[in-house]
Order: sequence, then structure tokens, then C-alpha cells
Amino acid sequence: MKKQGFIKGSAILLSSVVVAKSLGLAYKIPLTRLLGGSAMGHYSSAFSLFTPVIAIAAAGIPSAMARLTAENFALERFENVKKLKRTALVTFTLTGLVFTLLVLLCAMPVSQLLTGERKVGLAVCALAPSILICSVMAVYRGYYEGLRNMYPTAVSEVVETLFRLILGLAFAYGVRDHALQSFALKGECFGQKCSSLQQALGVSAVYETAAALLATSLSSLIACIYIMLASKLGGDGITMQMRQKDRITDSTGGIVRELFACCLPISLAALITTLTGMIDMLTVARGVSAAYQQQPQAFGELTDLGVSPKELPNFVYGSYTGLAFAVAGLVPTLTAMLGKSALAPVAEGAAKGDRYCVGRSMDKMFMLCSFIAFPSAVMLCVFPKQILTLLFSGRTAEIAASCPALRVLGIAVAAMSLSLPCFTLLQALGKGRRVTGIILLGGAIKLTGNLVLIRLPAFSLTGAAISTAVSEAIICGVSLVSVYRASGARCSVKSAFVKPAYAAVLALMTAVISREILSKRVFIGFGEQSIALISIFLSGIMYLFSAAILCETPKSTIISSFCKKNRKST
Repeated sequence: MKKQGFIKGSAILLSSVVVAKSLGLAYKIPLTRLLGGSAMGHYSSAFSLFTPVIAIAAAGIPSAMARLTAENFALERFENVKKLKRTALVTFTLTGLVFTLLVLLCAMPVSQLLTGERKVGLAVCALAPSILICSVMAVYRGYYEGLRNMYPTAVSEVVETLFRLILGLAFAYGVRDHALQSFALKGECFGQKCSSLQQALGVSAVYETAAALLATSLSSLIACIYIMLASKLGGDGITMQMRQKDRITDSTGGIVRELFACCLPISLAALITTLTGMIDMLTVARGVSAAYQQQPQAFGELTDLGVSPKELPNFVYGSYTGLAFAVAGLVPTLTAMLGKSALAPVAEGAAKGDRYCVGRSMDKMFMLCSFIAFPSAVMLCVFPKQILTLLFSGRTAEIAASCPALRVLGIAVAAMSLSLPCFTLLQALGKGRRVTGIILLGGAIKLTGNLVLIRLPAFSLTGAAISTAVSEAIICGVSLVSVYRASGARCSVKSAFVKPAYAAVLALMTAVISREILSKRVFIGFGEQSIALISIFLSGIMYLFSAAILCETPKSTIISSFCKKNRKST
């Protein structure tokens, strides 16, 4: 079987993420416009309650499967690789079923307890089936990632996002249409009498949210069916001759224990990672409410735009999570795929004791992460309002609430973009427990920052973003040190971090200077959005030019890889 190298695997995963995130934006933008800030608060609350469960049930499966598959493949234990897959499918199907039933039973009372909104439990119930589905799909994805075949993961993610776009919008708009017709004919909405159209839309929003999340479960099911069929029809490249080389396999109980030993630290780390969302859910709305009571005039811009004091806390929370944090999370999702691509070669190198292979893979990964993360962070810091307006035009109040937060989150983007791949590498090196400690440290800092800053009227709208930026910066620094200590490999700090950062500084200066020049009266007719787009374009050119001069860019890495192939073939 011809395995994909790090560069090719990264290219496949990055391409799939770009497509998936583009489709995700095409879904999230109209959904946000339909639901509005308050209903997006319910949407985010449902996800905040759901993500800890999915983290425990399925988050550790892909990395554990990829690591164990890569190690067994490197040692040519091909029969054990096949048994590992069979055992994992049975094991995680059962655990996924148990967690699904628990969520269905507990969704309503837990939602009432933590959010004060029992109806949020309806949205959580709509998400519950995806626990079982994602548990099964995660086994297949991790298995093929361990074999250095990124196509099943990449294609299944695109399929999942595409059907979430189609079904999610169809379901949400279908519910809205039903609610409007019911109000027009009977003056009620879902069995509740409504005195105005605004009240009817408020009642309908909860059901629209649940419908959109039910589509998420259905899209996961479609992607799972795809990857199962692809596995059945396409195979995995392990032939009977390869399996005959070593017929000795580990016991089923031993494989189960090994799977859980690998999964549990990762799942625990993922669970703690979701604490950021839980912390925001439990503190942002309450903190904003306290800040409004102290100094109502600090929120004058939002109240002038029609946000009532009663809706303000949930509106700010929904705007922060639905707009600012959603946009900030796009880049770390890209770099996390680089960690997935590096997992198999790092795990294989560690299994063989090849530090050079481990170090080379890590340096390539960090260089690519820096190349993506640093300029993206610069753009979010300089043009937050223009980016939000471009994506969510028409939602003036939501943009006003989330714009200051996105400017600060731009700083957090660079840190998150490096720390997420670090977590994957620590898991590949068998140091998953360190991830738990690192995230706990960051969670404590985040919680402290939220409790202190959000209640202050001067910081309320940006307090959550500031605490996120500080905690992510500390997490990033500790993670980088831990990765290189665990691997024993030497770090090329200058090439991987310093030079891309310097190029990003030049891009920042270009963006600021070009914006100032274009804003002068000399260029009459240039709108704010046009100025932002031109400035971003010019800063991008500066970044690419300076990165090409200062450091080894991804392009030169790919070229060198092809040159090596050509030399081998001659």
C-alpha cells in the first residue's frame, strides 16, 4: 500500500477543511440571520451542554485508533491491525449507544438546571443520536489516518458539512414557514397563543434551533454511511499476504484495555477543553447582566439598536459565540488538520526510535501552522468589523456586540492554532495525560478572567475574549515546551516561528498603512469594505513576499519533496 507523506496528507486534509468551512459559513451565516442573537444563544447553549458528552464518548477515538494503527503497521503486525479495527467498532458502538440514551434521558432536567431554559433540552435531544454515529465514524477515520490515508476523513467531512448545509437550512426555514402560517391562521405558534408576530417568532426560534440540530445528526449519519461503504468497496491496502507475515494477535481484552488507555486521557483533555464553552455559557450572560445593572449606559449602542434589557445578556452571549468565536475558530480548525496529518509519521517514528523522523515531521508541521496562523490573526485584529460585516451583513446589533471581542480573539487565534496540533503530537508520543494538565491550567485562568472582567462595564463585552486570549497564550507556550521535551527532538525555532512571525509583522504594518492612505479624501468613492479588502490584499502580498525571502515556505517544502522523489526515480 502506498502511504501518503506528511505534505500530501496535509494538503488533502487542508483542502477538505477549506471546502467544509466554506460550506459551514454558507450554512452558519443564513442560519444566524434567521435565528438572530437571542436564538443563537439557545443554539450555543445546546452545543455547550452537548460537547462535554461527545468529548467523553468519541473525542479520543480518532487519535487513539490512528496511533495504535500506525504503531502496529510500523511493526508489520498487519493481522493485529485488522483485529484492532473490529474490536474498536464493537466497543465504541456500545459505548456510543449508552451515552446516547443517557443524553436523551437527562437533556431536559440538566438544561433547566444549568441554563434556566428547559426548551434548550429539546435541541440537545436532537443532537443526541450523533453521539452513536460519530463514535462509529471516528473508528473508521482514525483507522485510515493511522494508515496514512487521509481521503476517507477528508471526503466524509465534506459530505457531512454539505448535508448539514442542505438539511439544516431546509429544516429551520421549514419550521419558520410553519410557524408563520400557524400564526396567520390561528393566532398561535406550536400550541401557544401569541399576541404579536414578534412573540410568535420568539416561540418558533426554539423549534427552529432544534430542527437545525436534528439536521446535524442526520448529516453525520449520511457521512458515516459513506465512510462505511468506502471502506467496504475500497479496502485498506492490507493484503492476505501481508497478514500472513504475523498471525499472532493480541487478546480482545488486551486490545480493549489498550484502546481505553489511549482514549481516556484524550477524552478527558477534550472534556476539559469544552470547559471554555461551558465557562462562557455559565458566566457571560450573568456577567453582562451584572455589568448592565451597574452601568446601563455602557450598553447604549445595543439598546439603541433595539436590544431590550431583558434580552441583552443572552443576546450578547449568542452574538459572541455565534459570530466572534465562530469566526475565530476557523483558522485553528485548519491547523488542527496538520496535527492529524503529522500524527501517523510521528507515532511511527516514535515506535521505531527514529528521533530524526519525529523532529522533521514536527518542524514541517509547525512551519505550516505558523504560515497559516500568524497572518490570519493579524487580519482579525485589524479588520474585525469589516470581516463580520462581510459575513453577517444585516445583523448590525450582533456585529456591534461581537466586533470588540473578535479584535481581541485575533490574538488568541495564533495561540490556538499552535496549541491544538501540539495536543495531537503529545497524544501520538504517548503523553496524553500532559494535555489534561495543560488544559486544566488554561481553564482555571479562563474562569478567573471571566468572573473578574465580564462584570466590569468597561470590559464586559470583551472580558470573555481577553481571558480566552491570555489562557490560550499560556496553553500554547506550555504545550510547545512539552512537545519538544517529550519527543527529544531539536526545535528549529527560527524557521518554524520567528521568521513567519516577522513576516506577519510586516503584513500588519502594510495593512495599517494602506488603510490609512486609502481612507484619505484623495480616494473619494472608496467605501469602508472596499478599503478593507484592498488593504487585506496588499498585506497578503507583502506577507507572501517576505515569507518567501525570510523562510522556507510551504511551496518550497513541496517542491523539495518532489525533487527528492525525482532523484530516487533516476
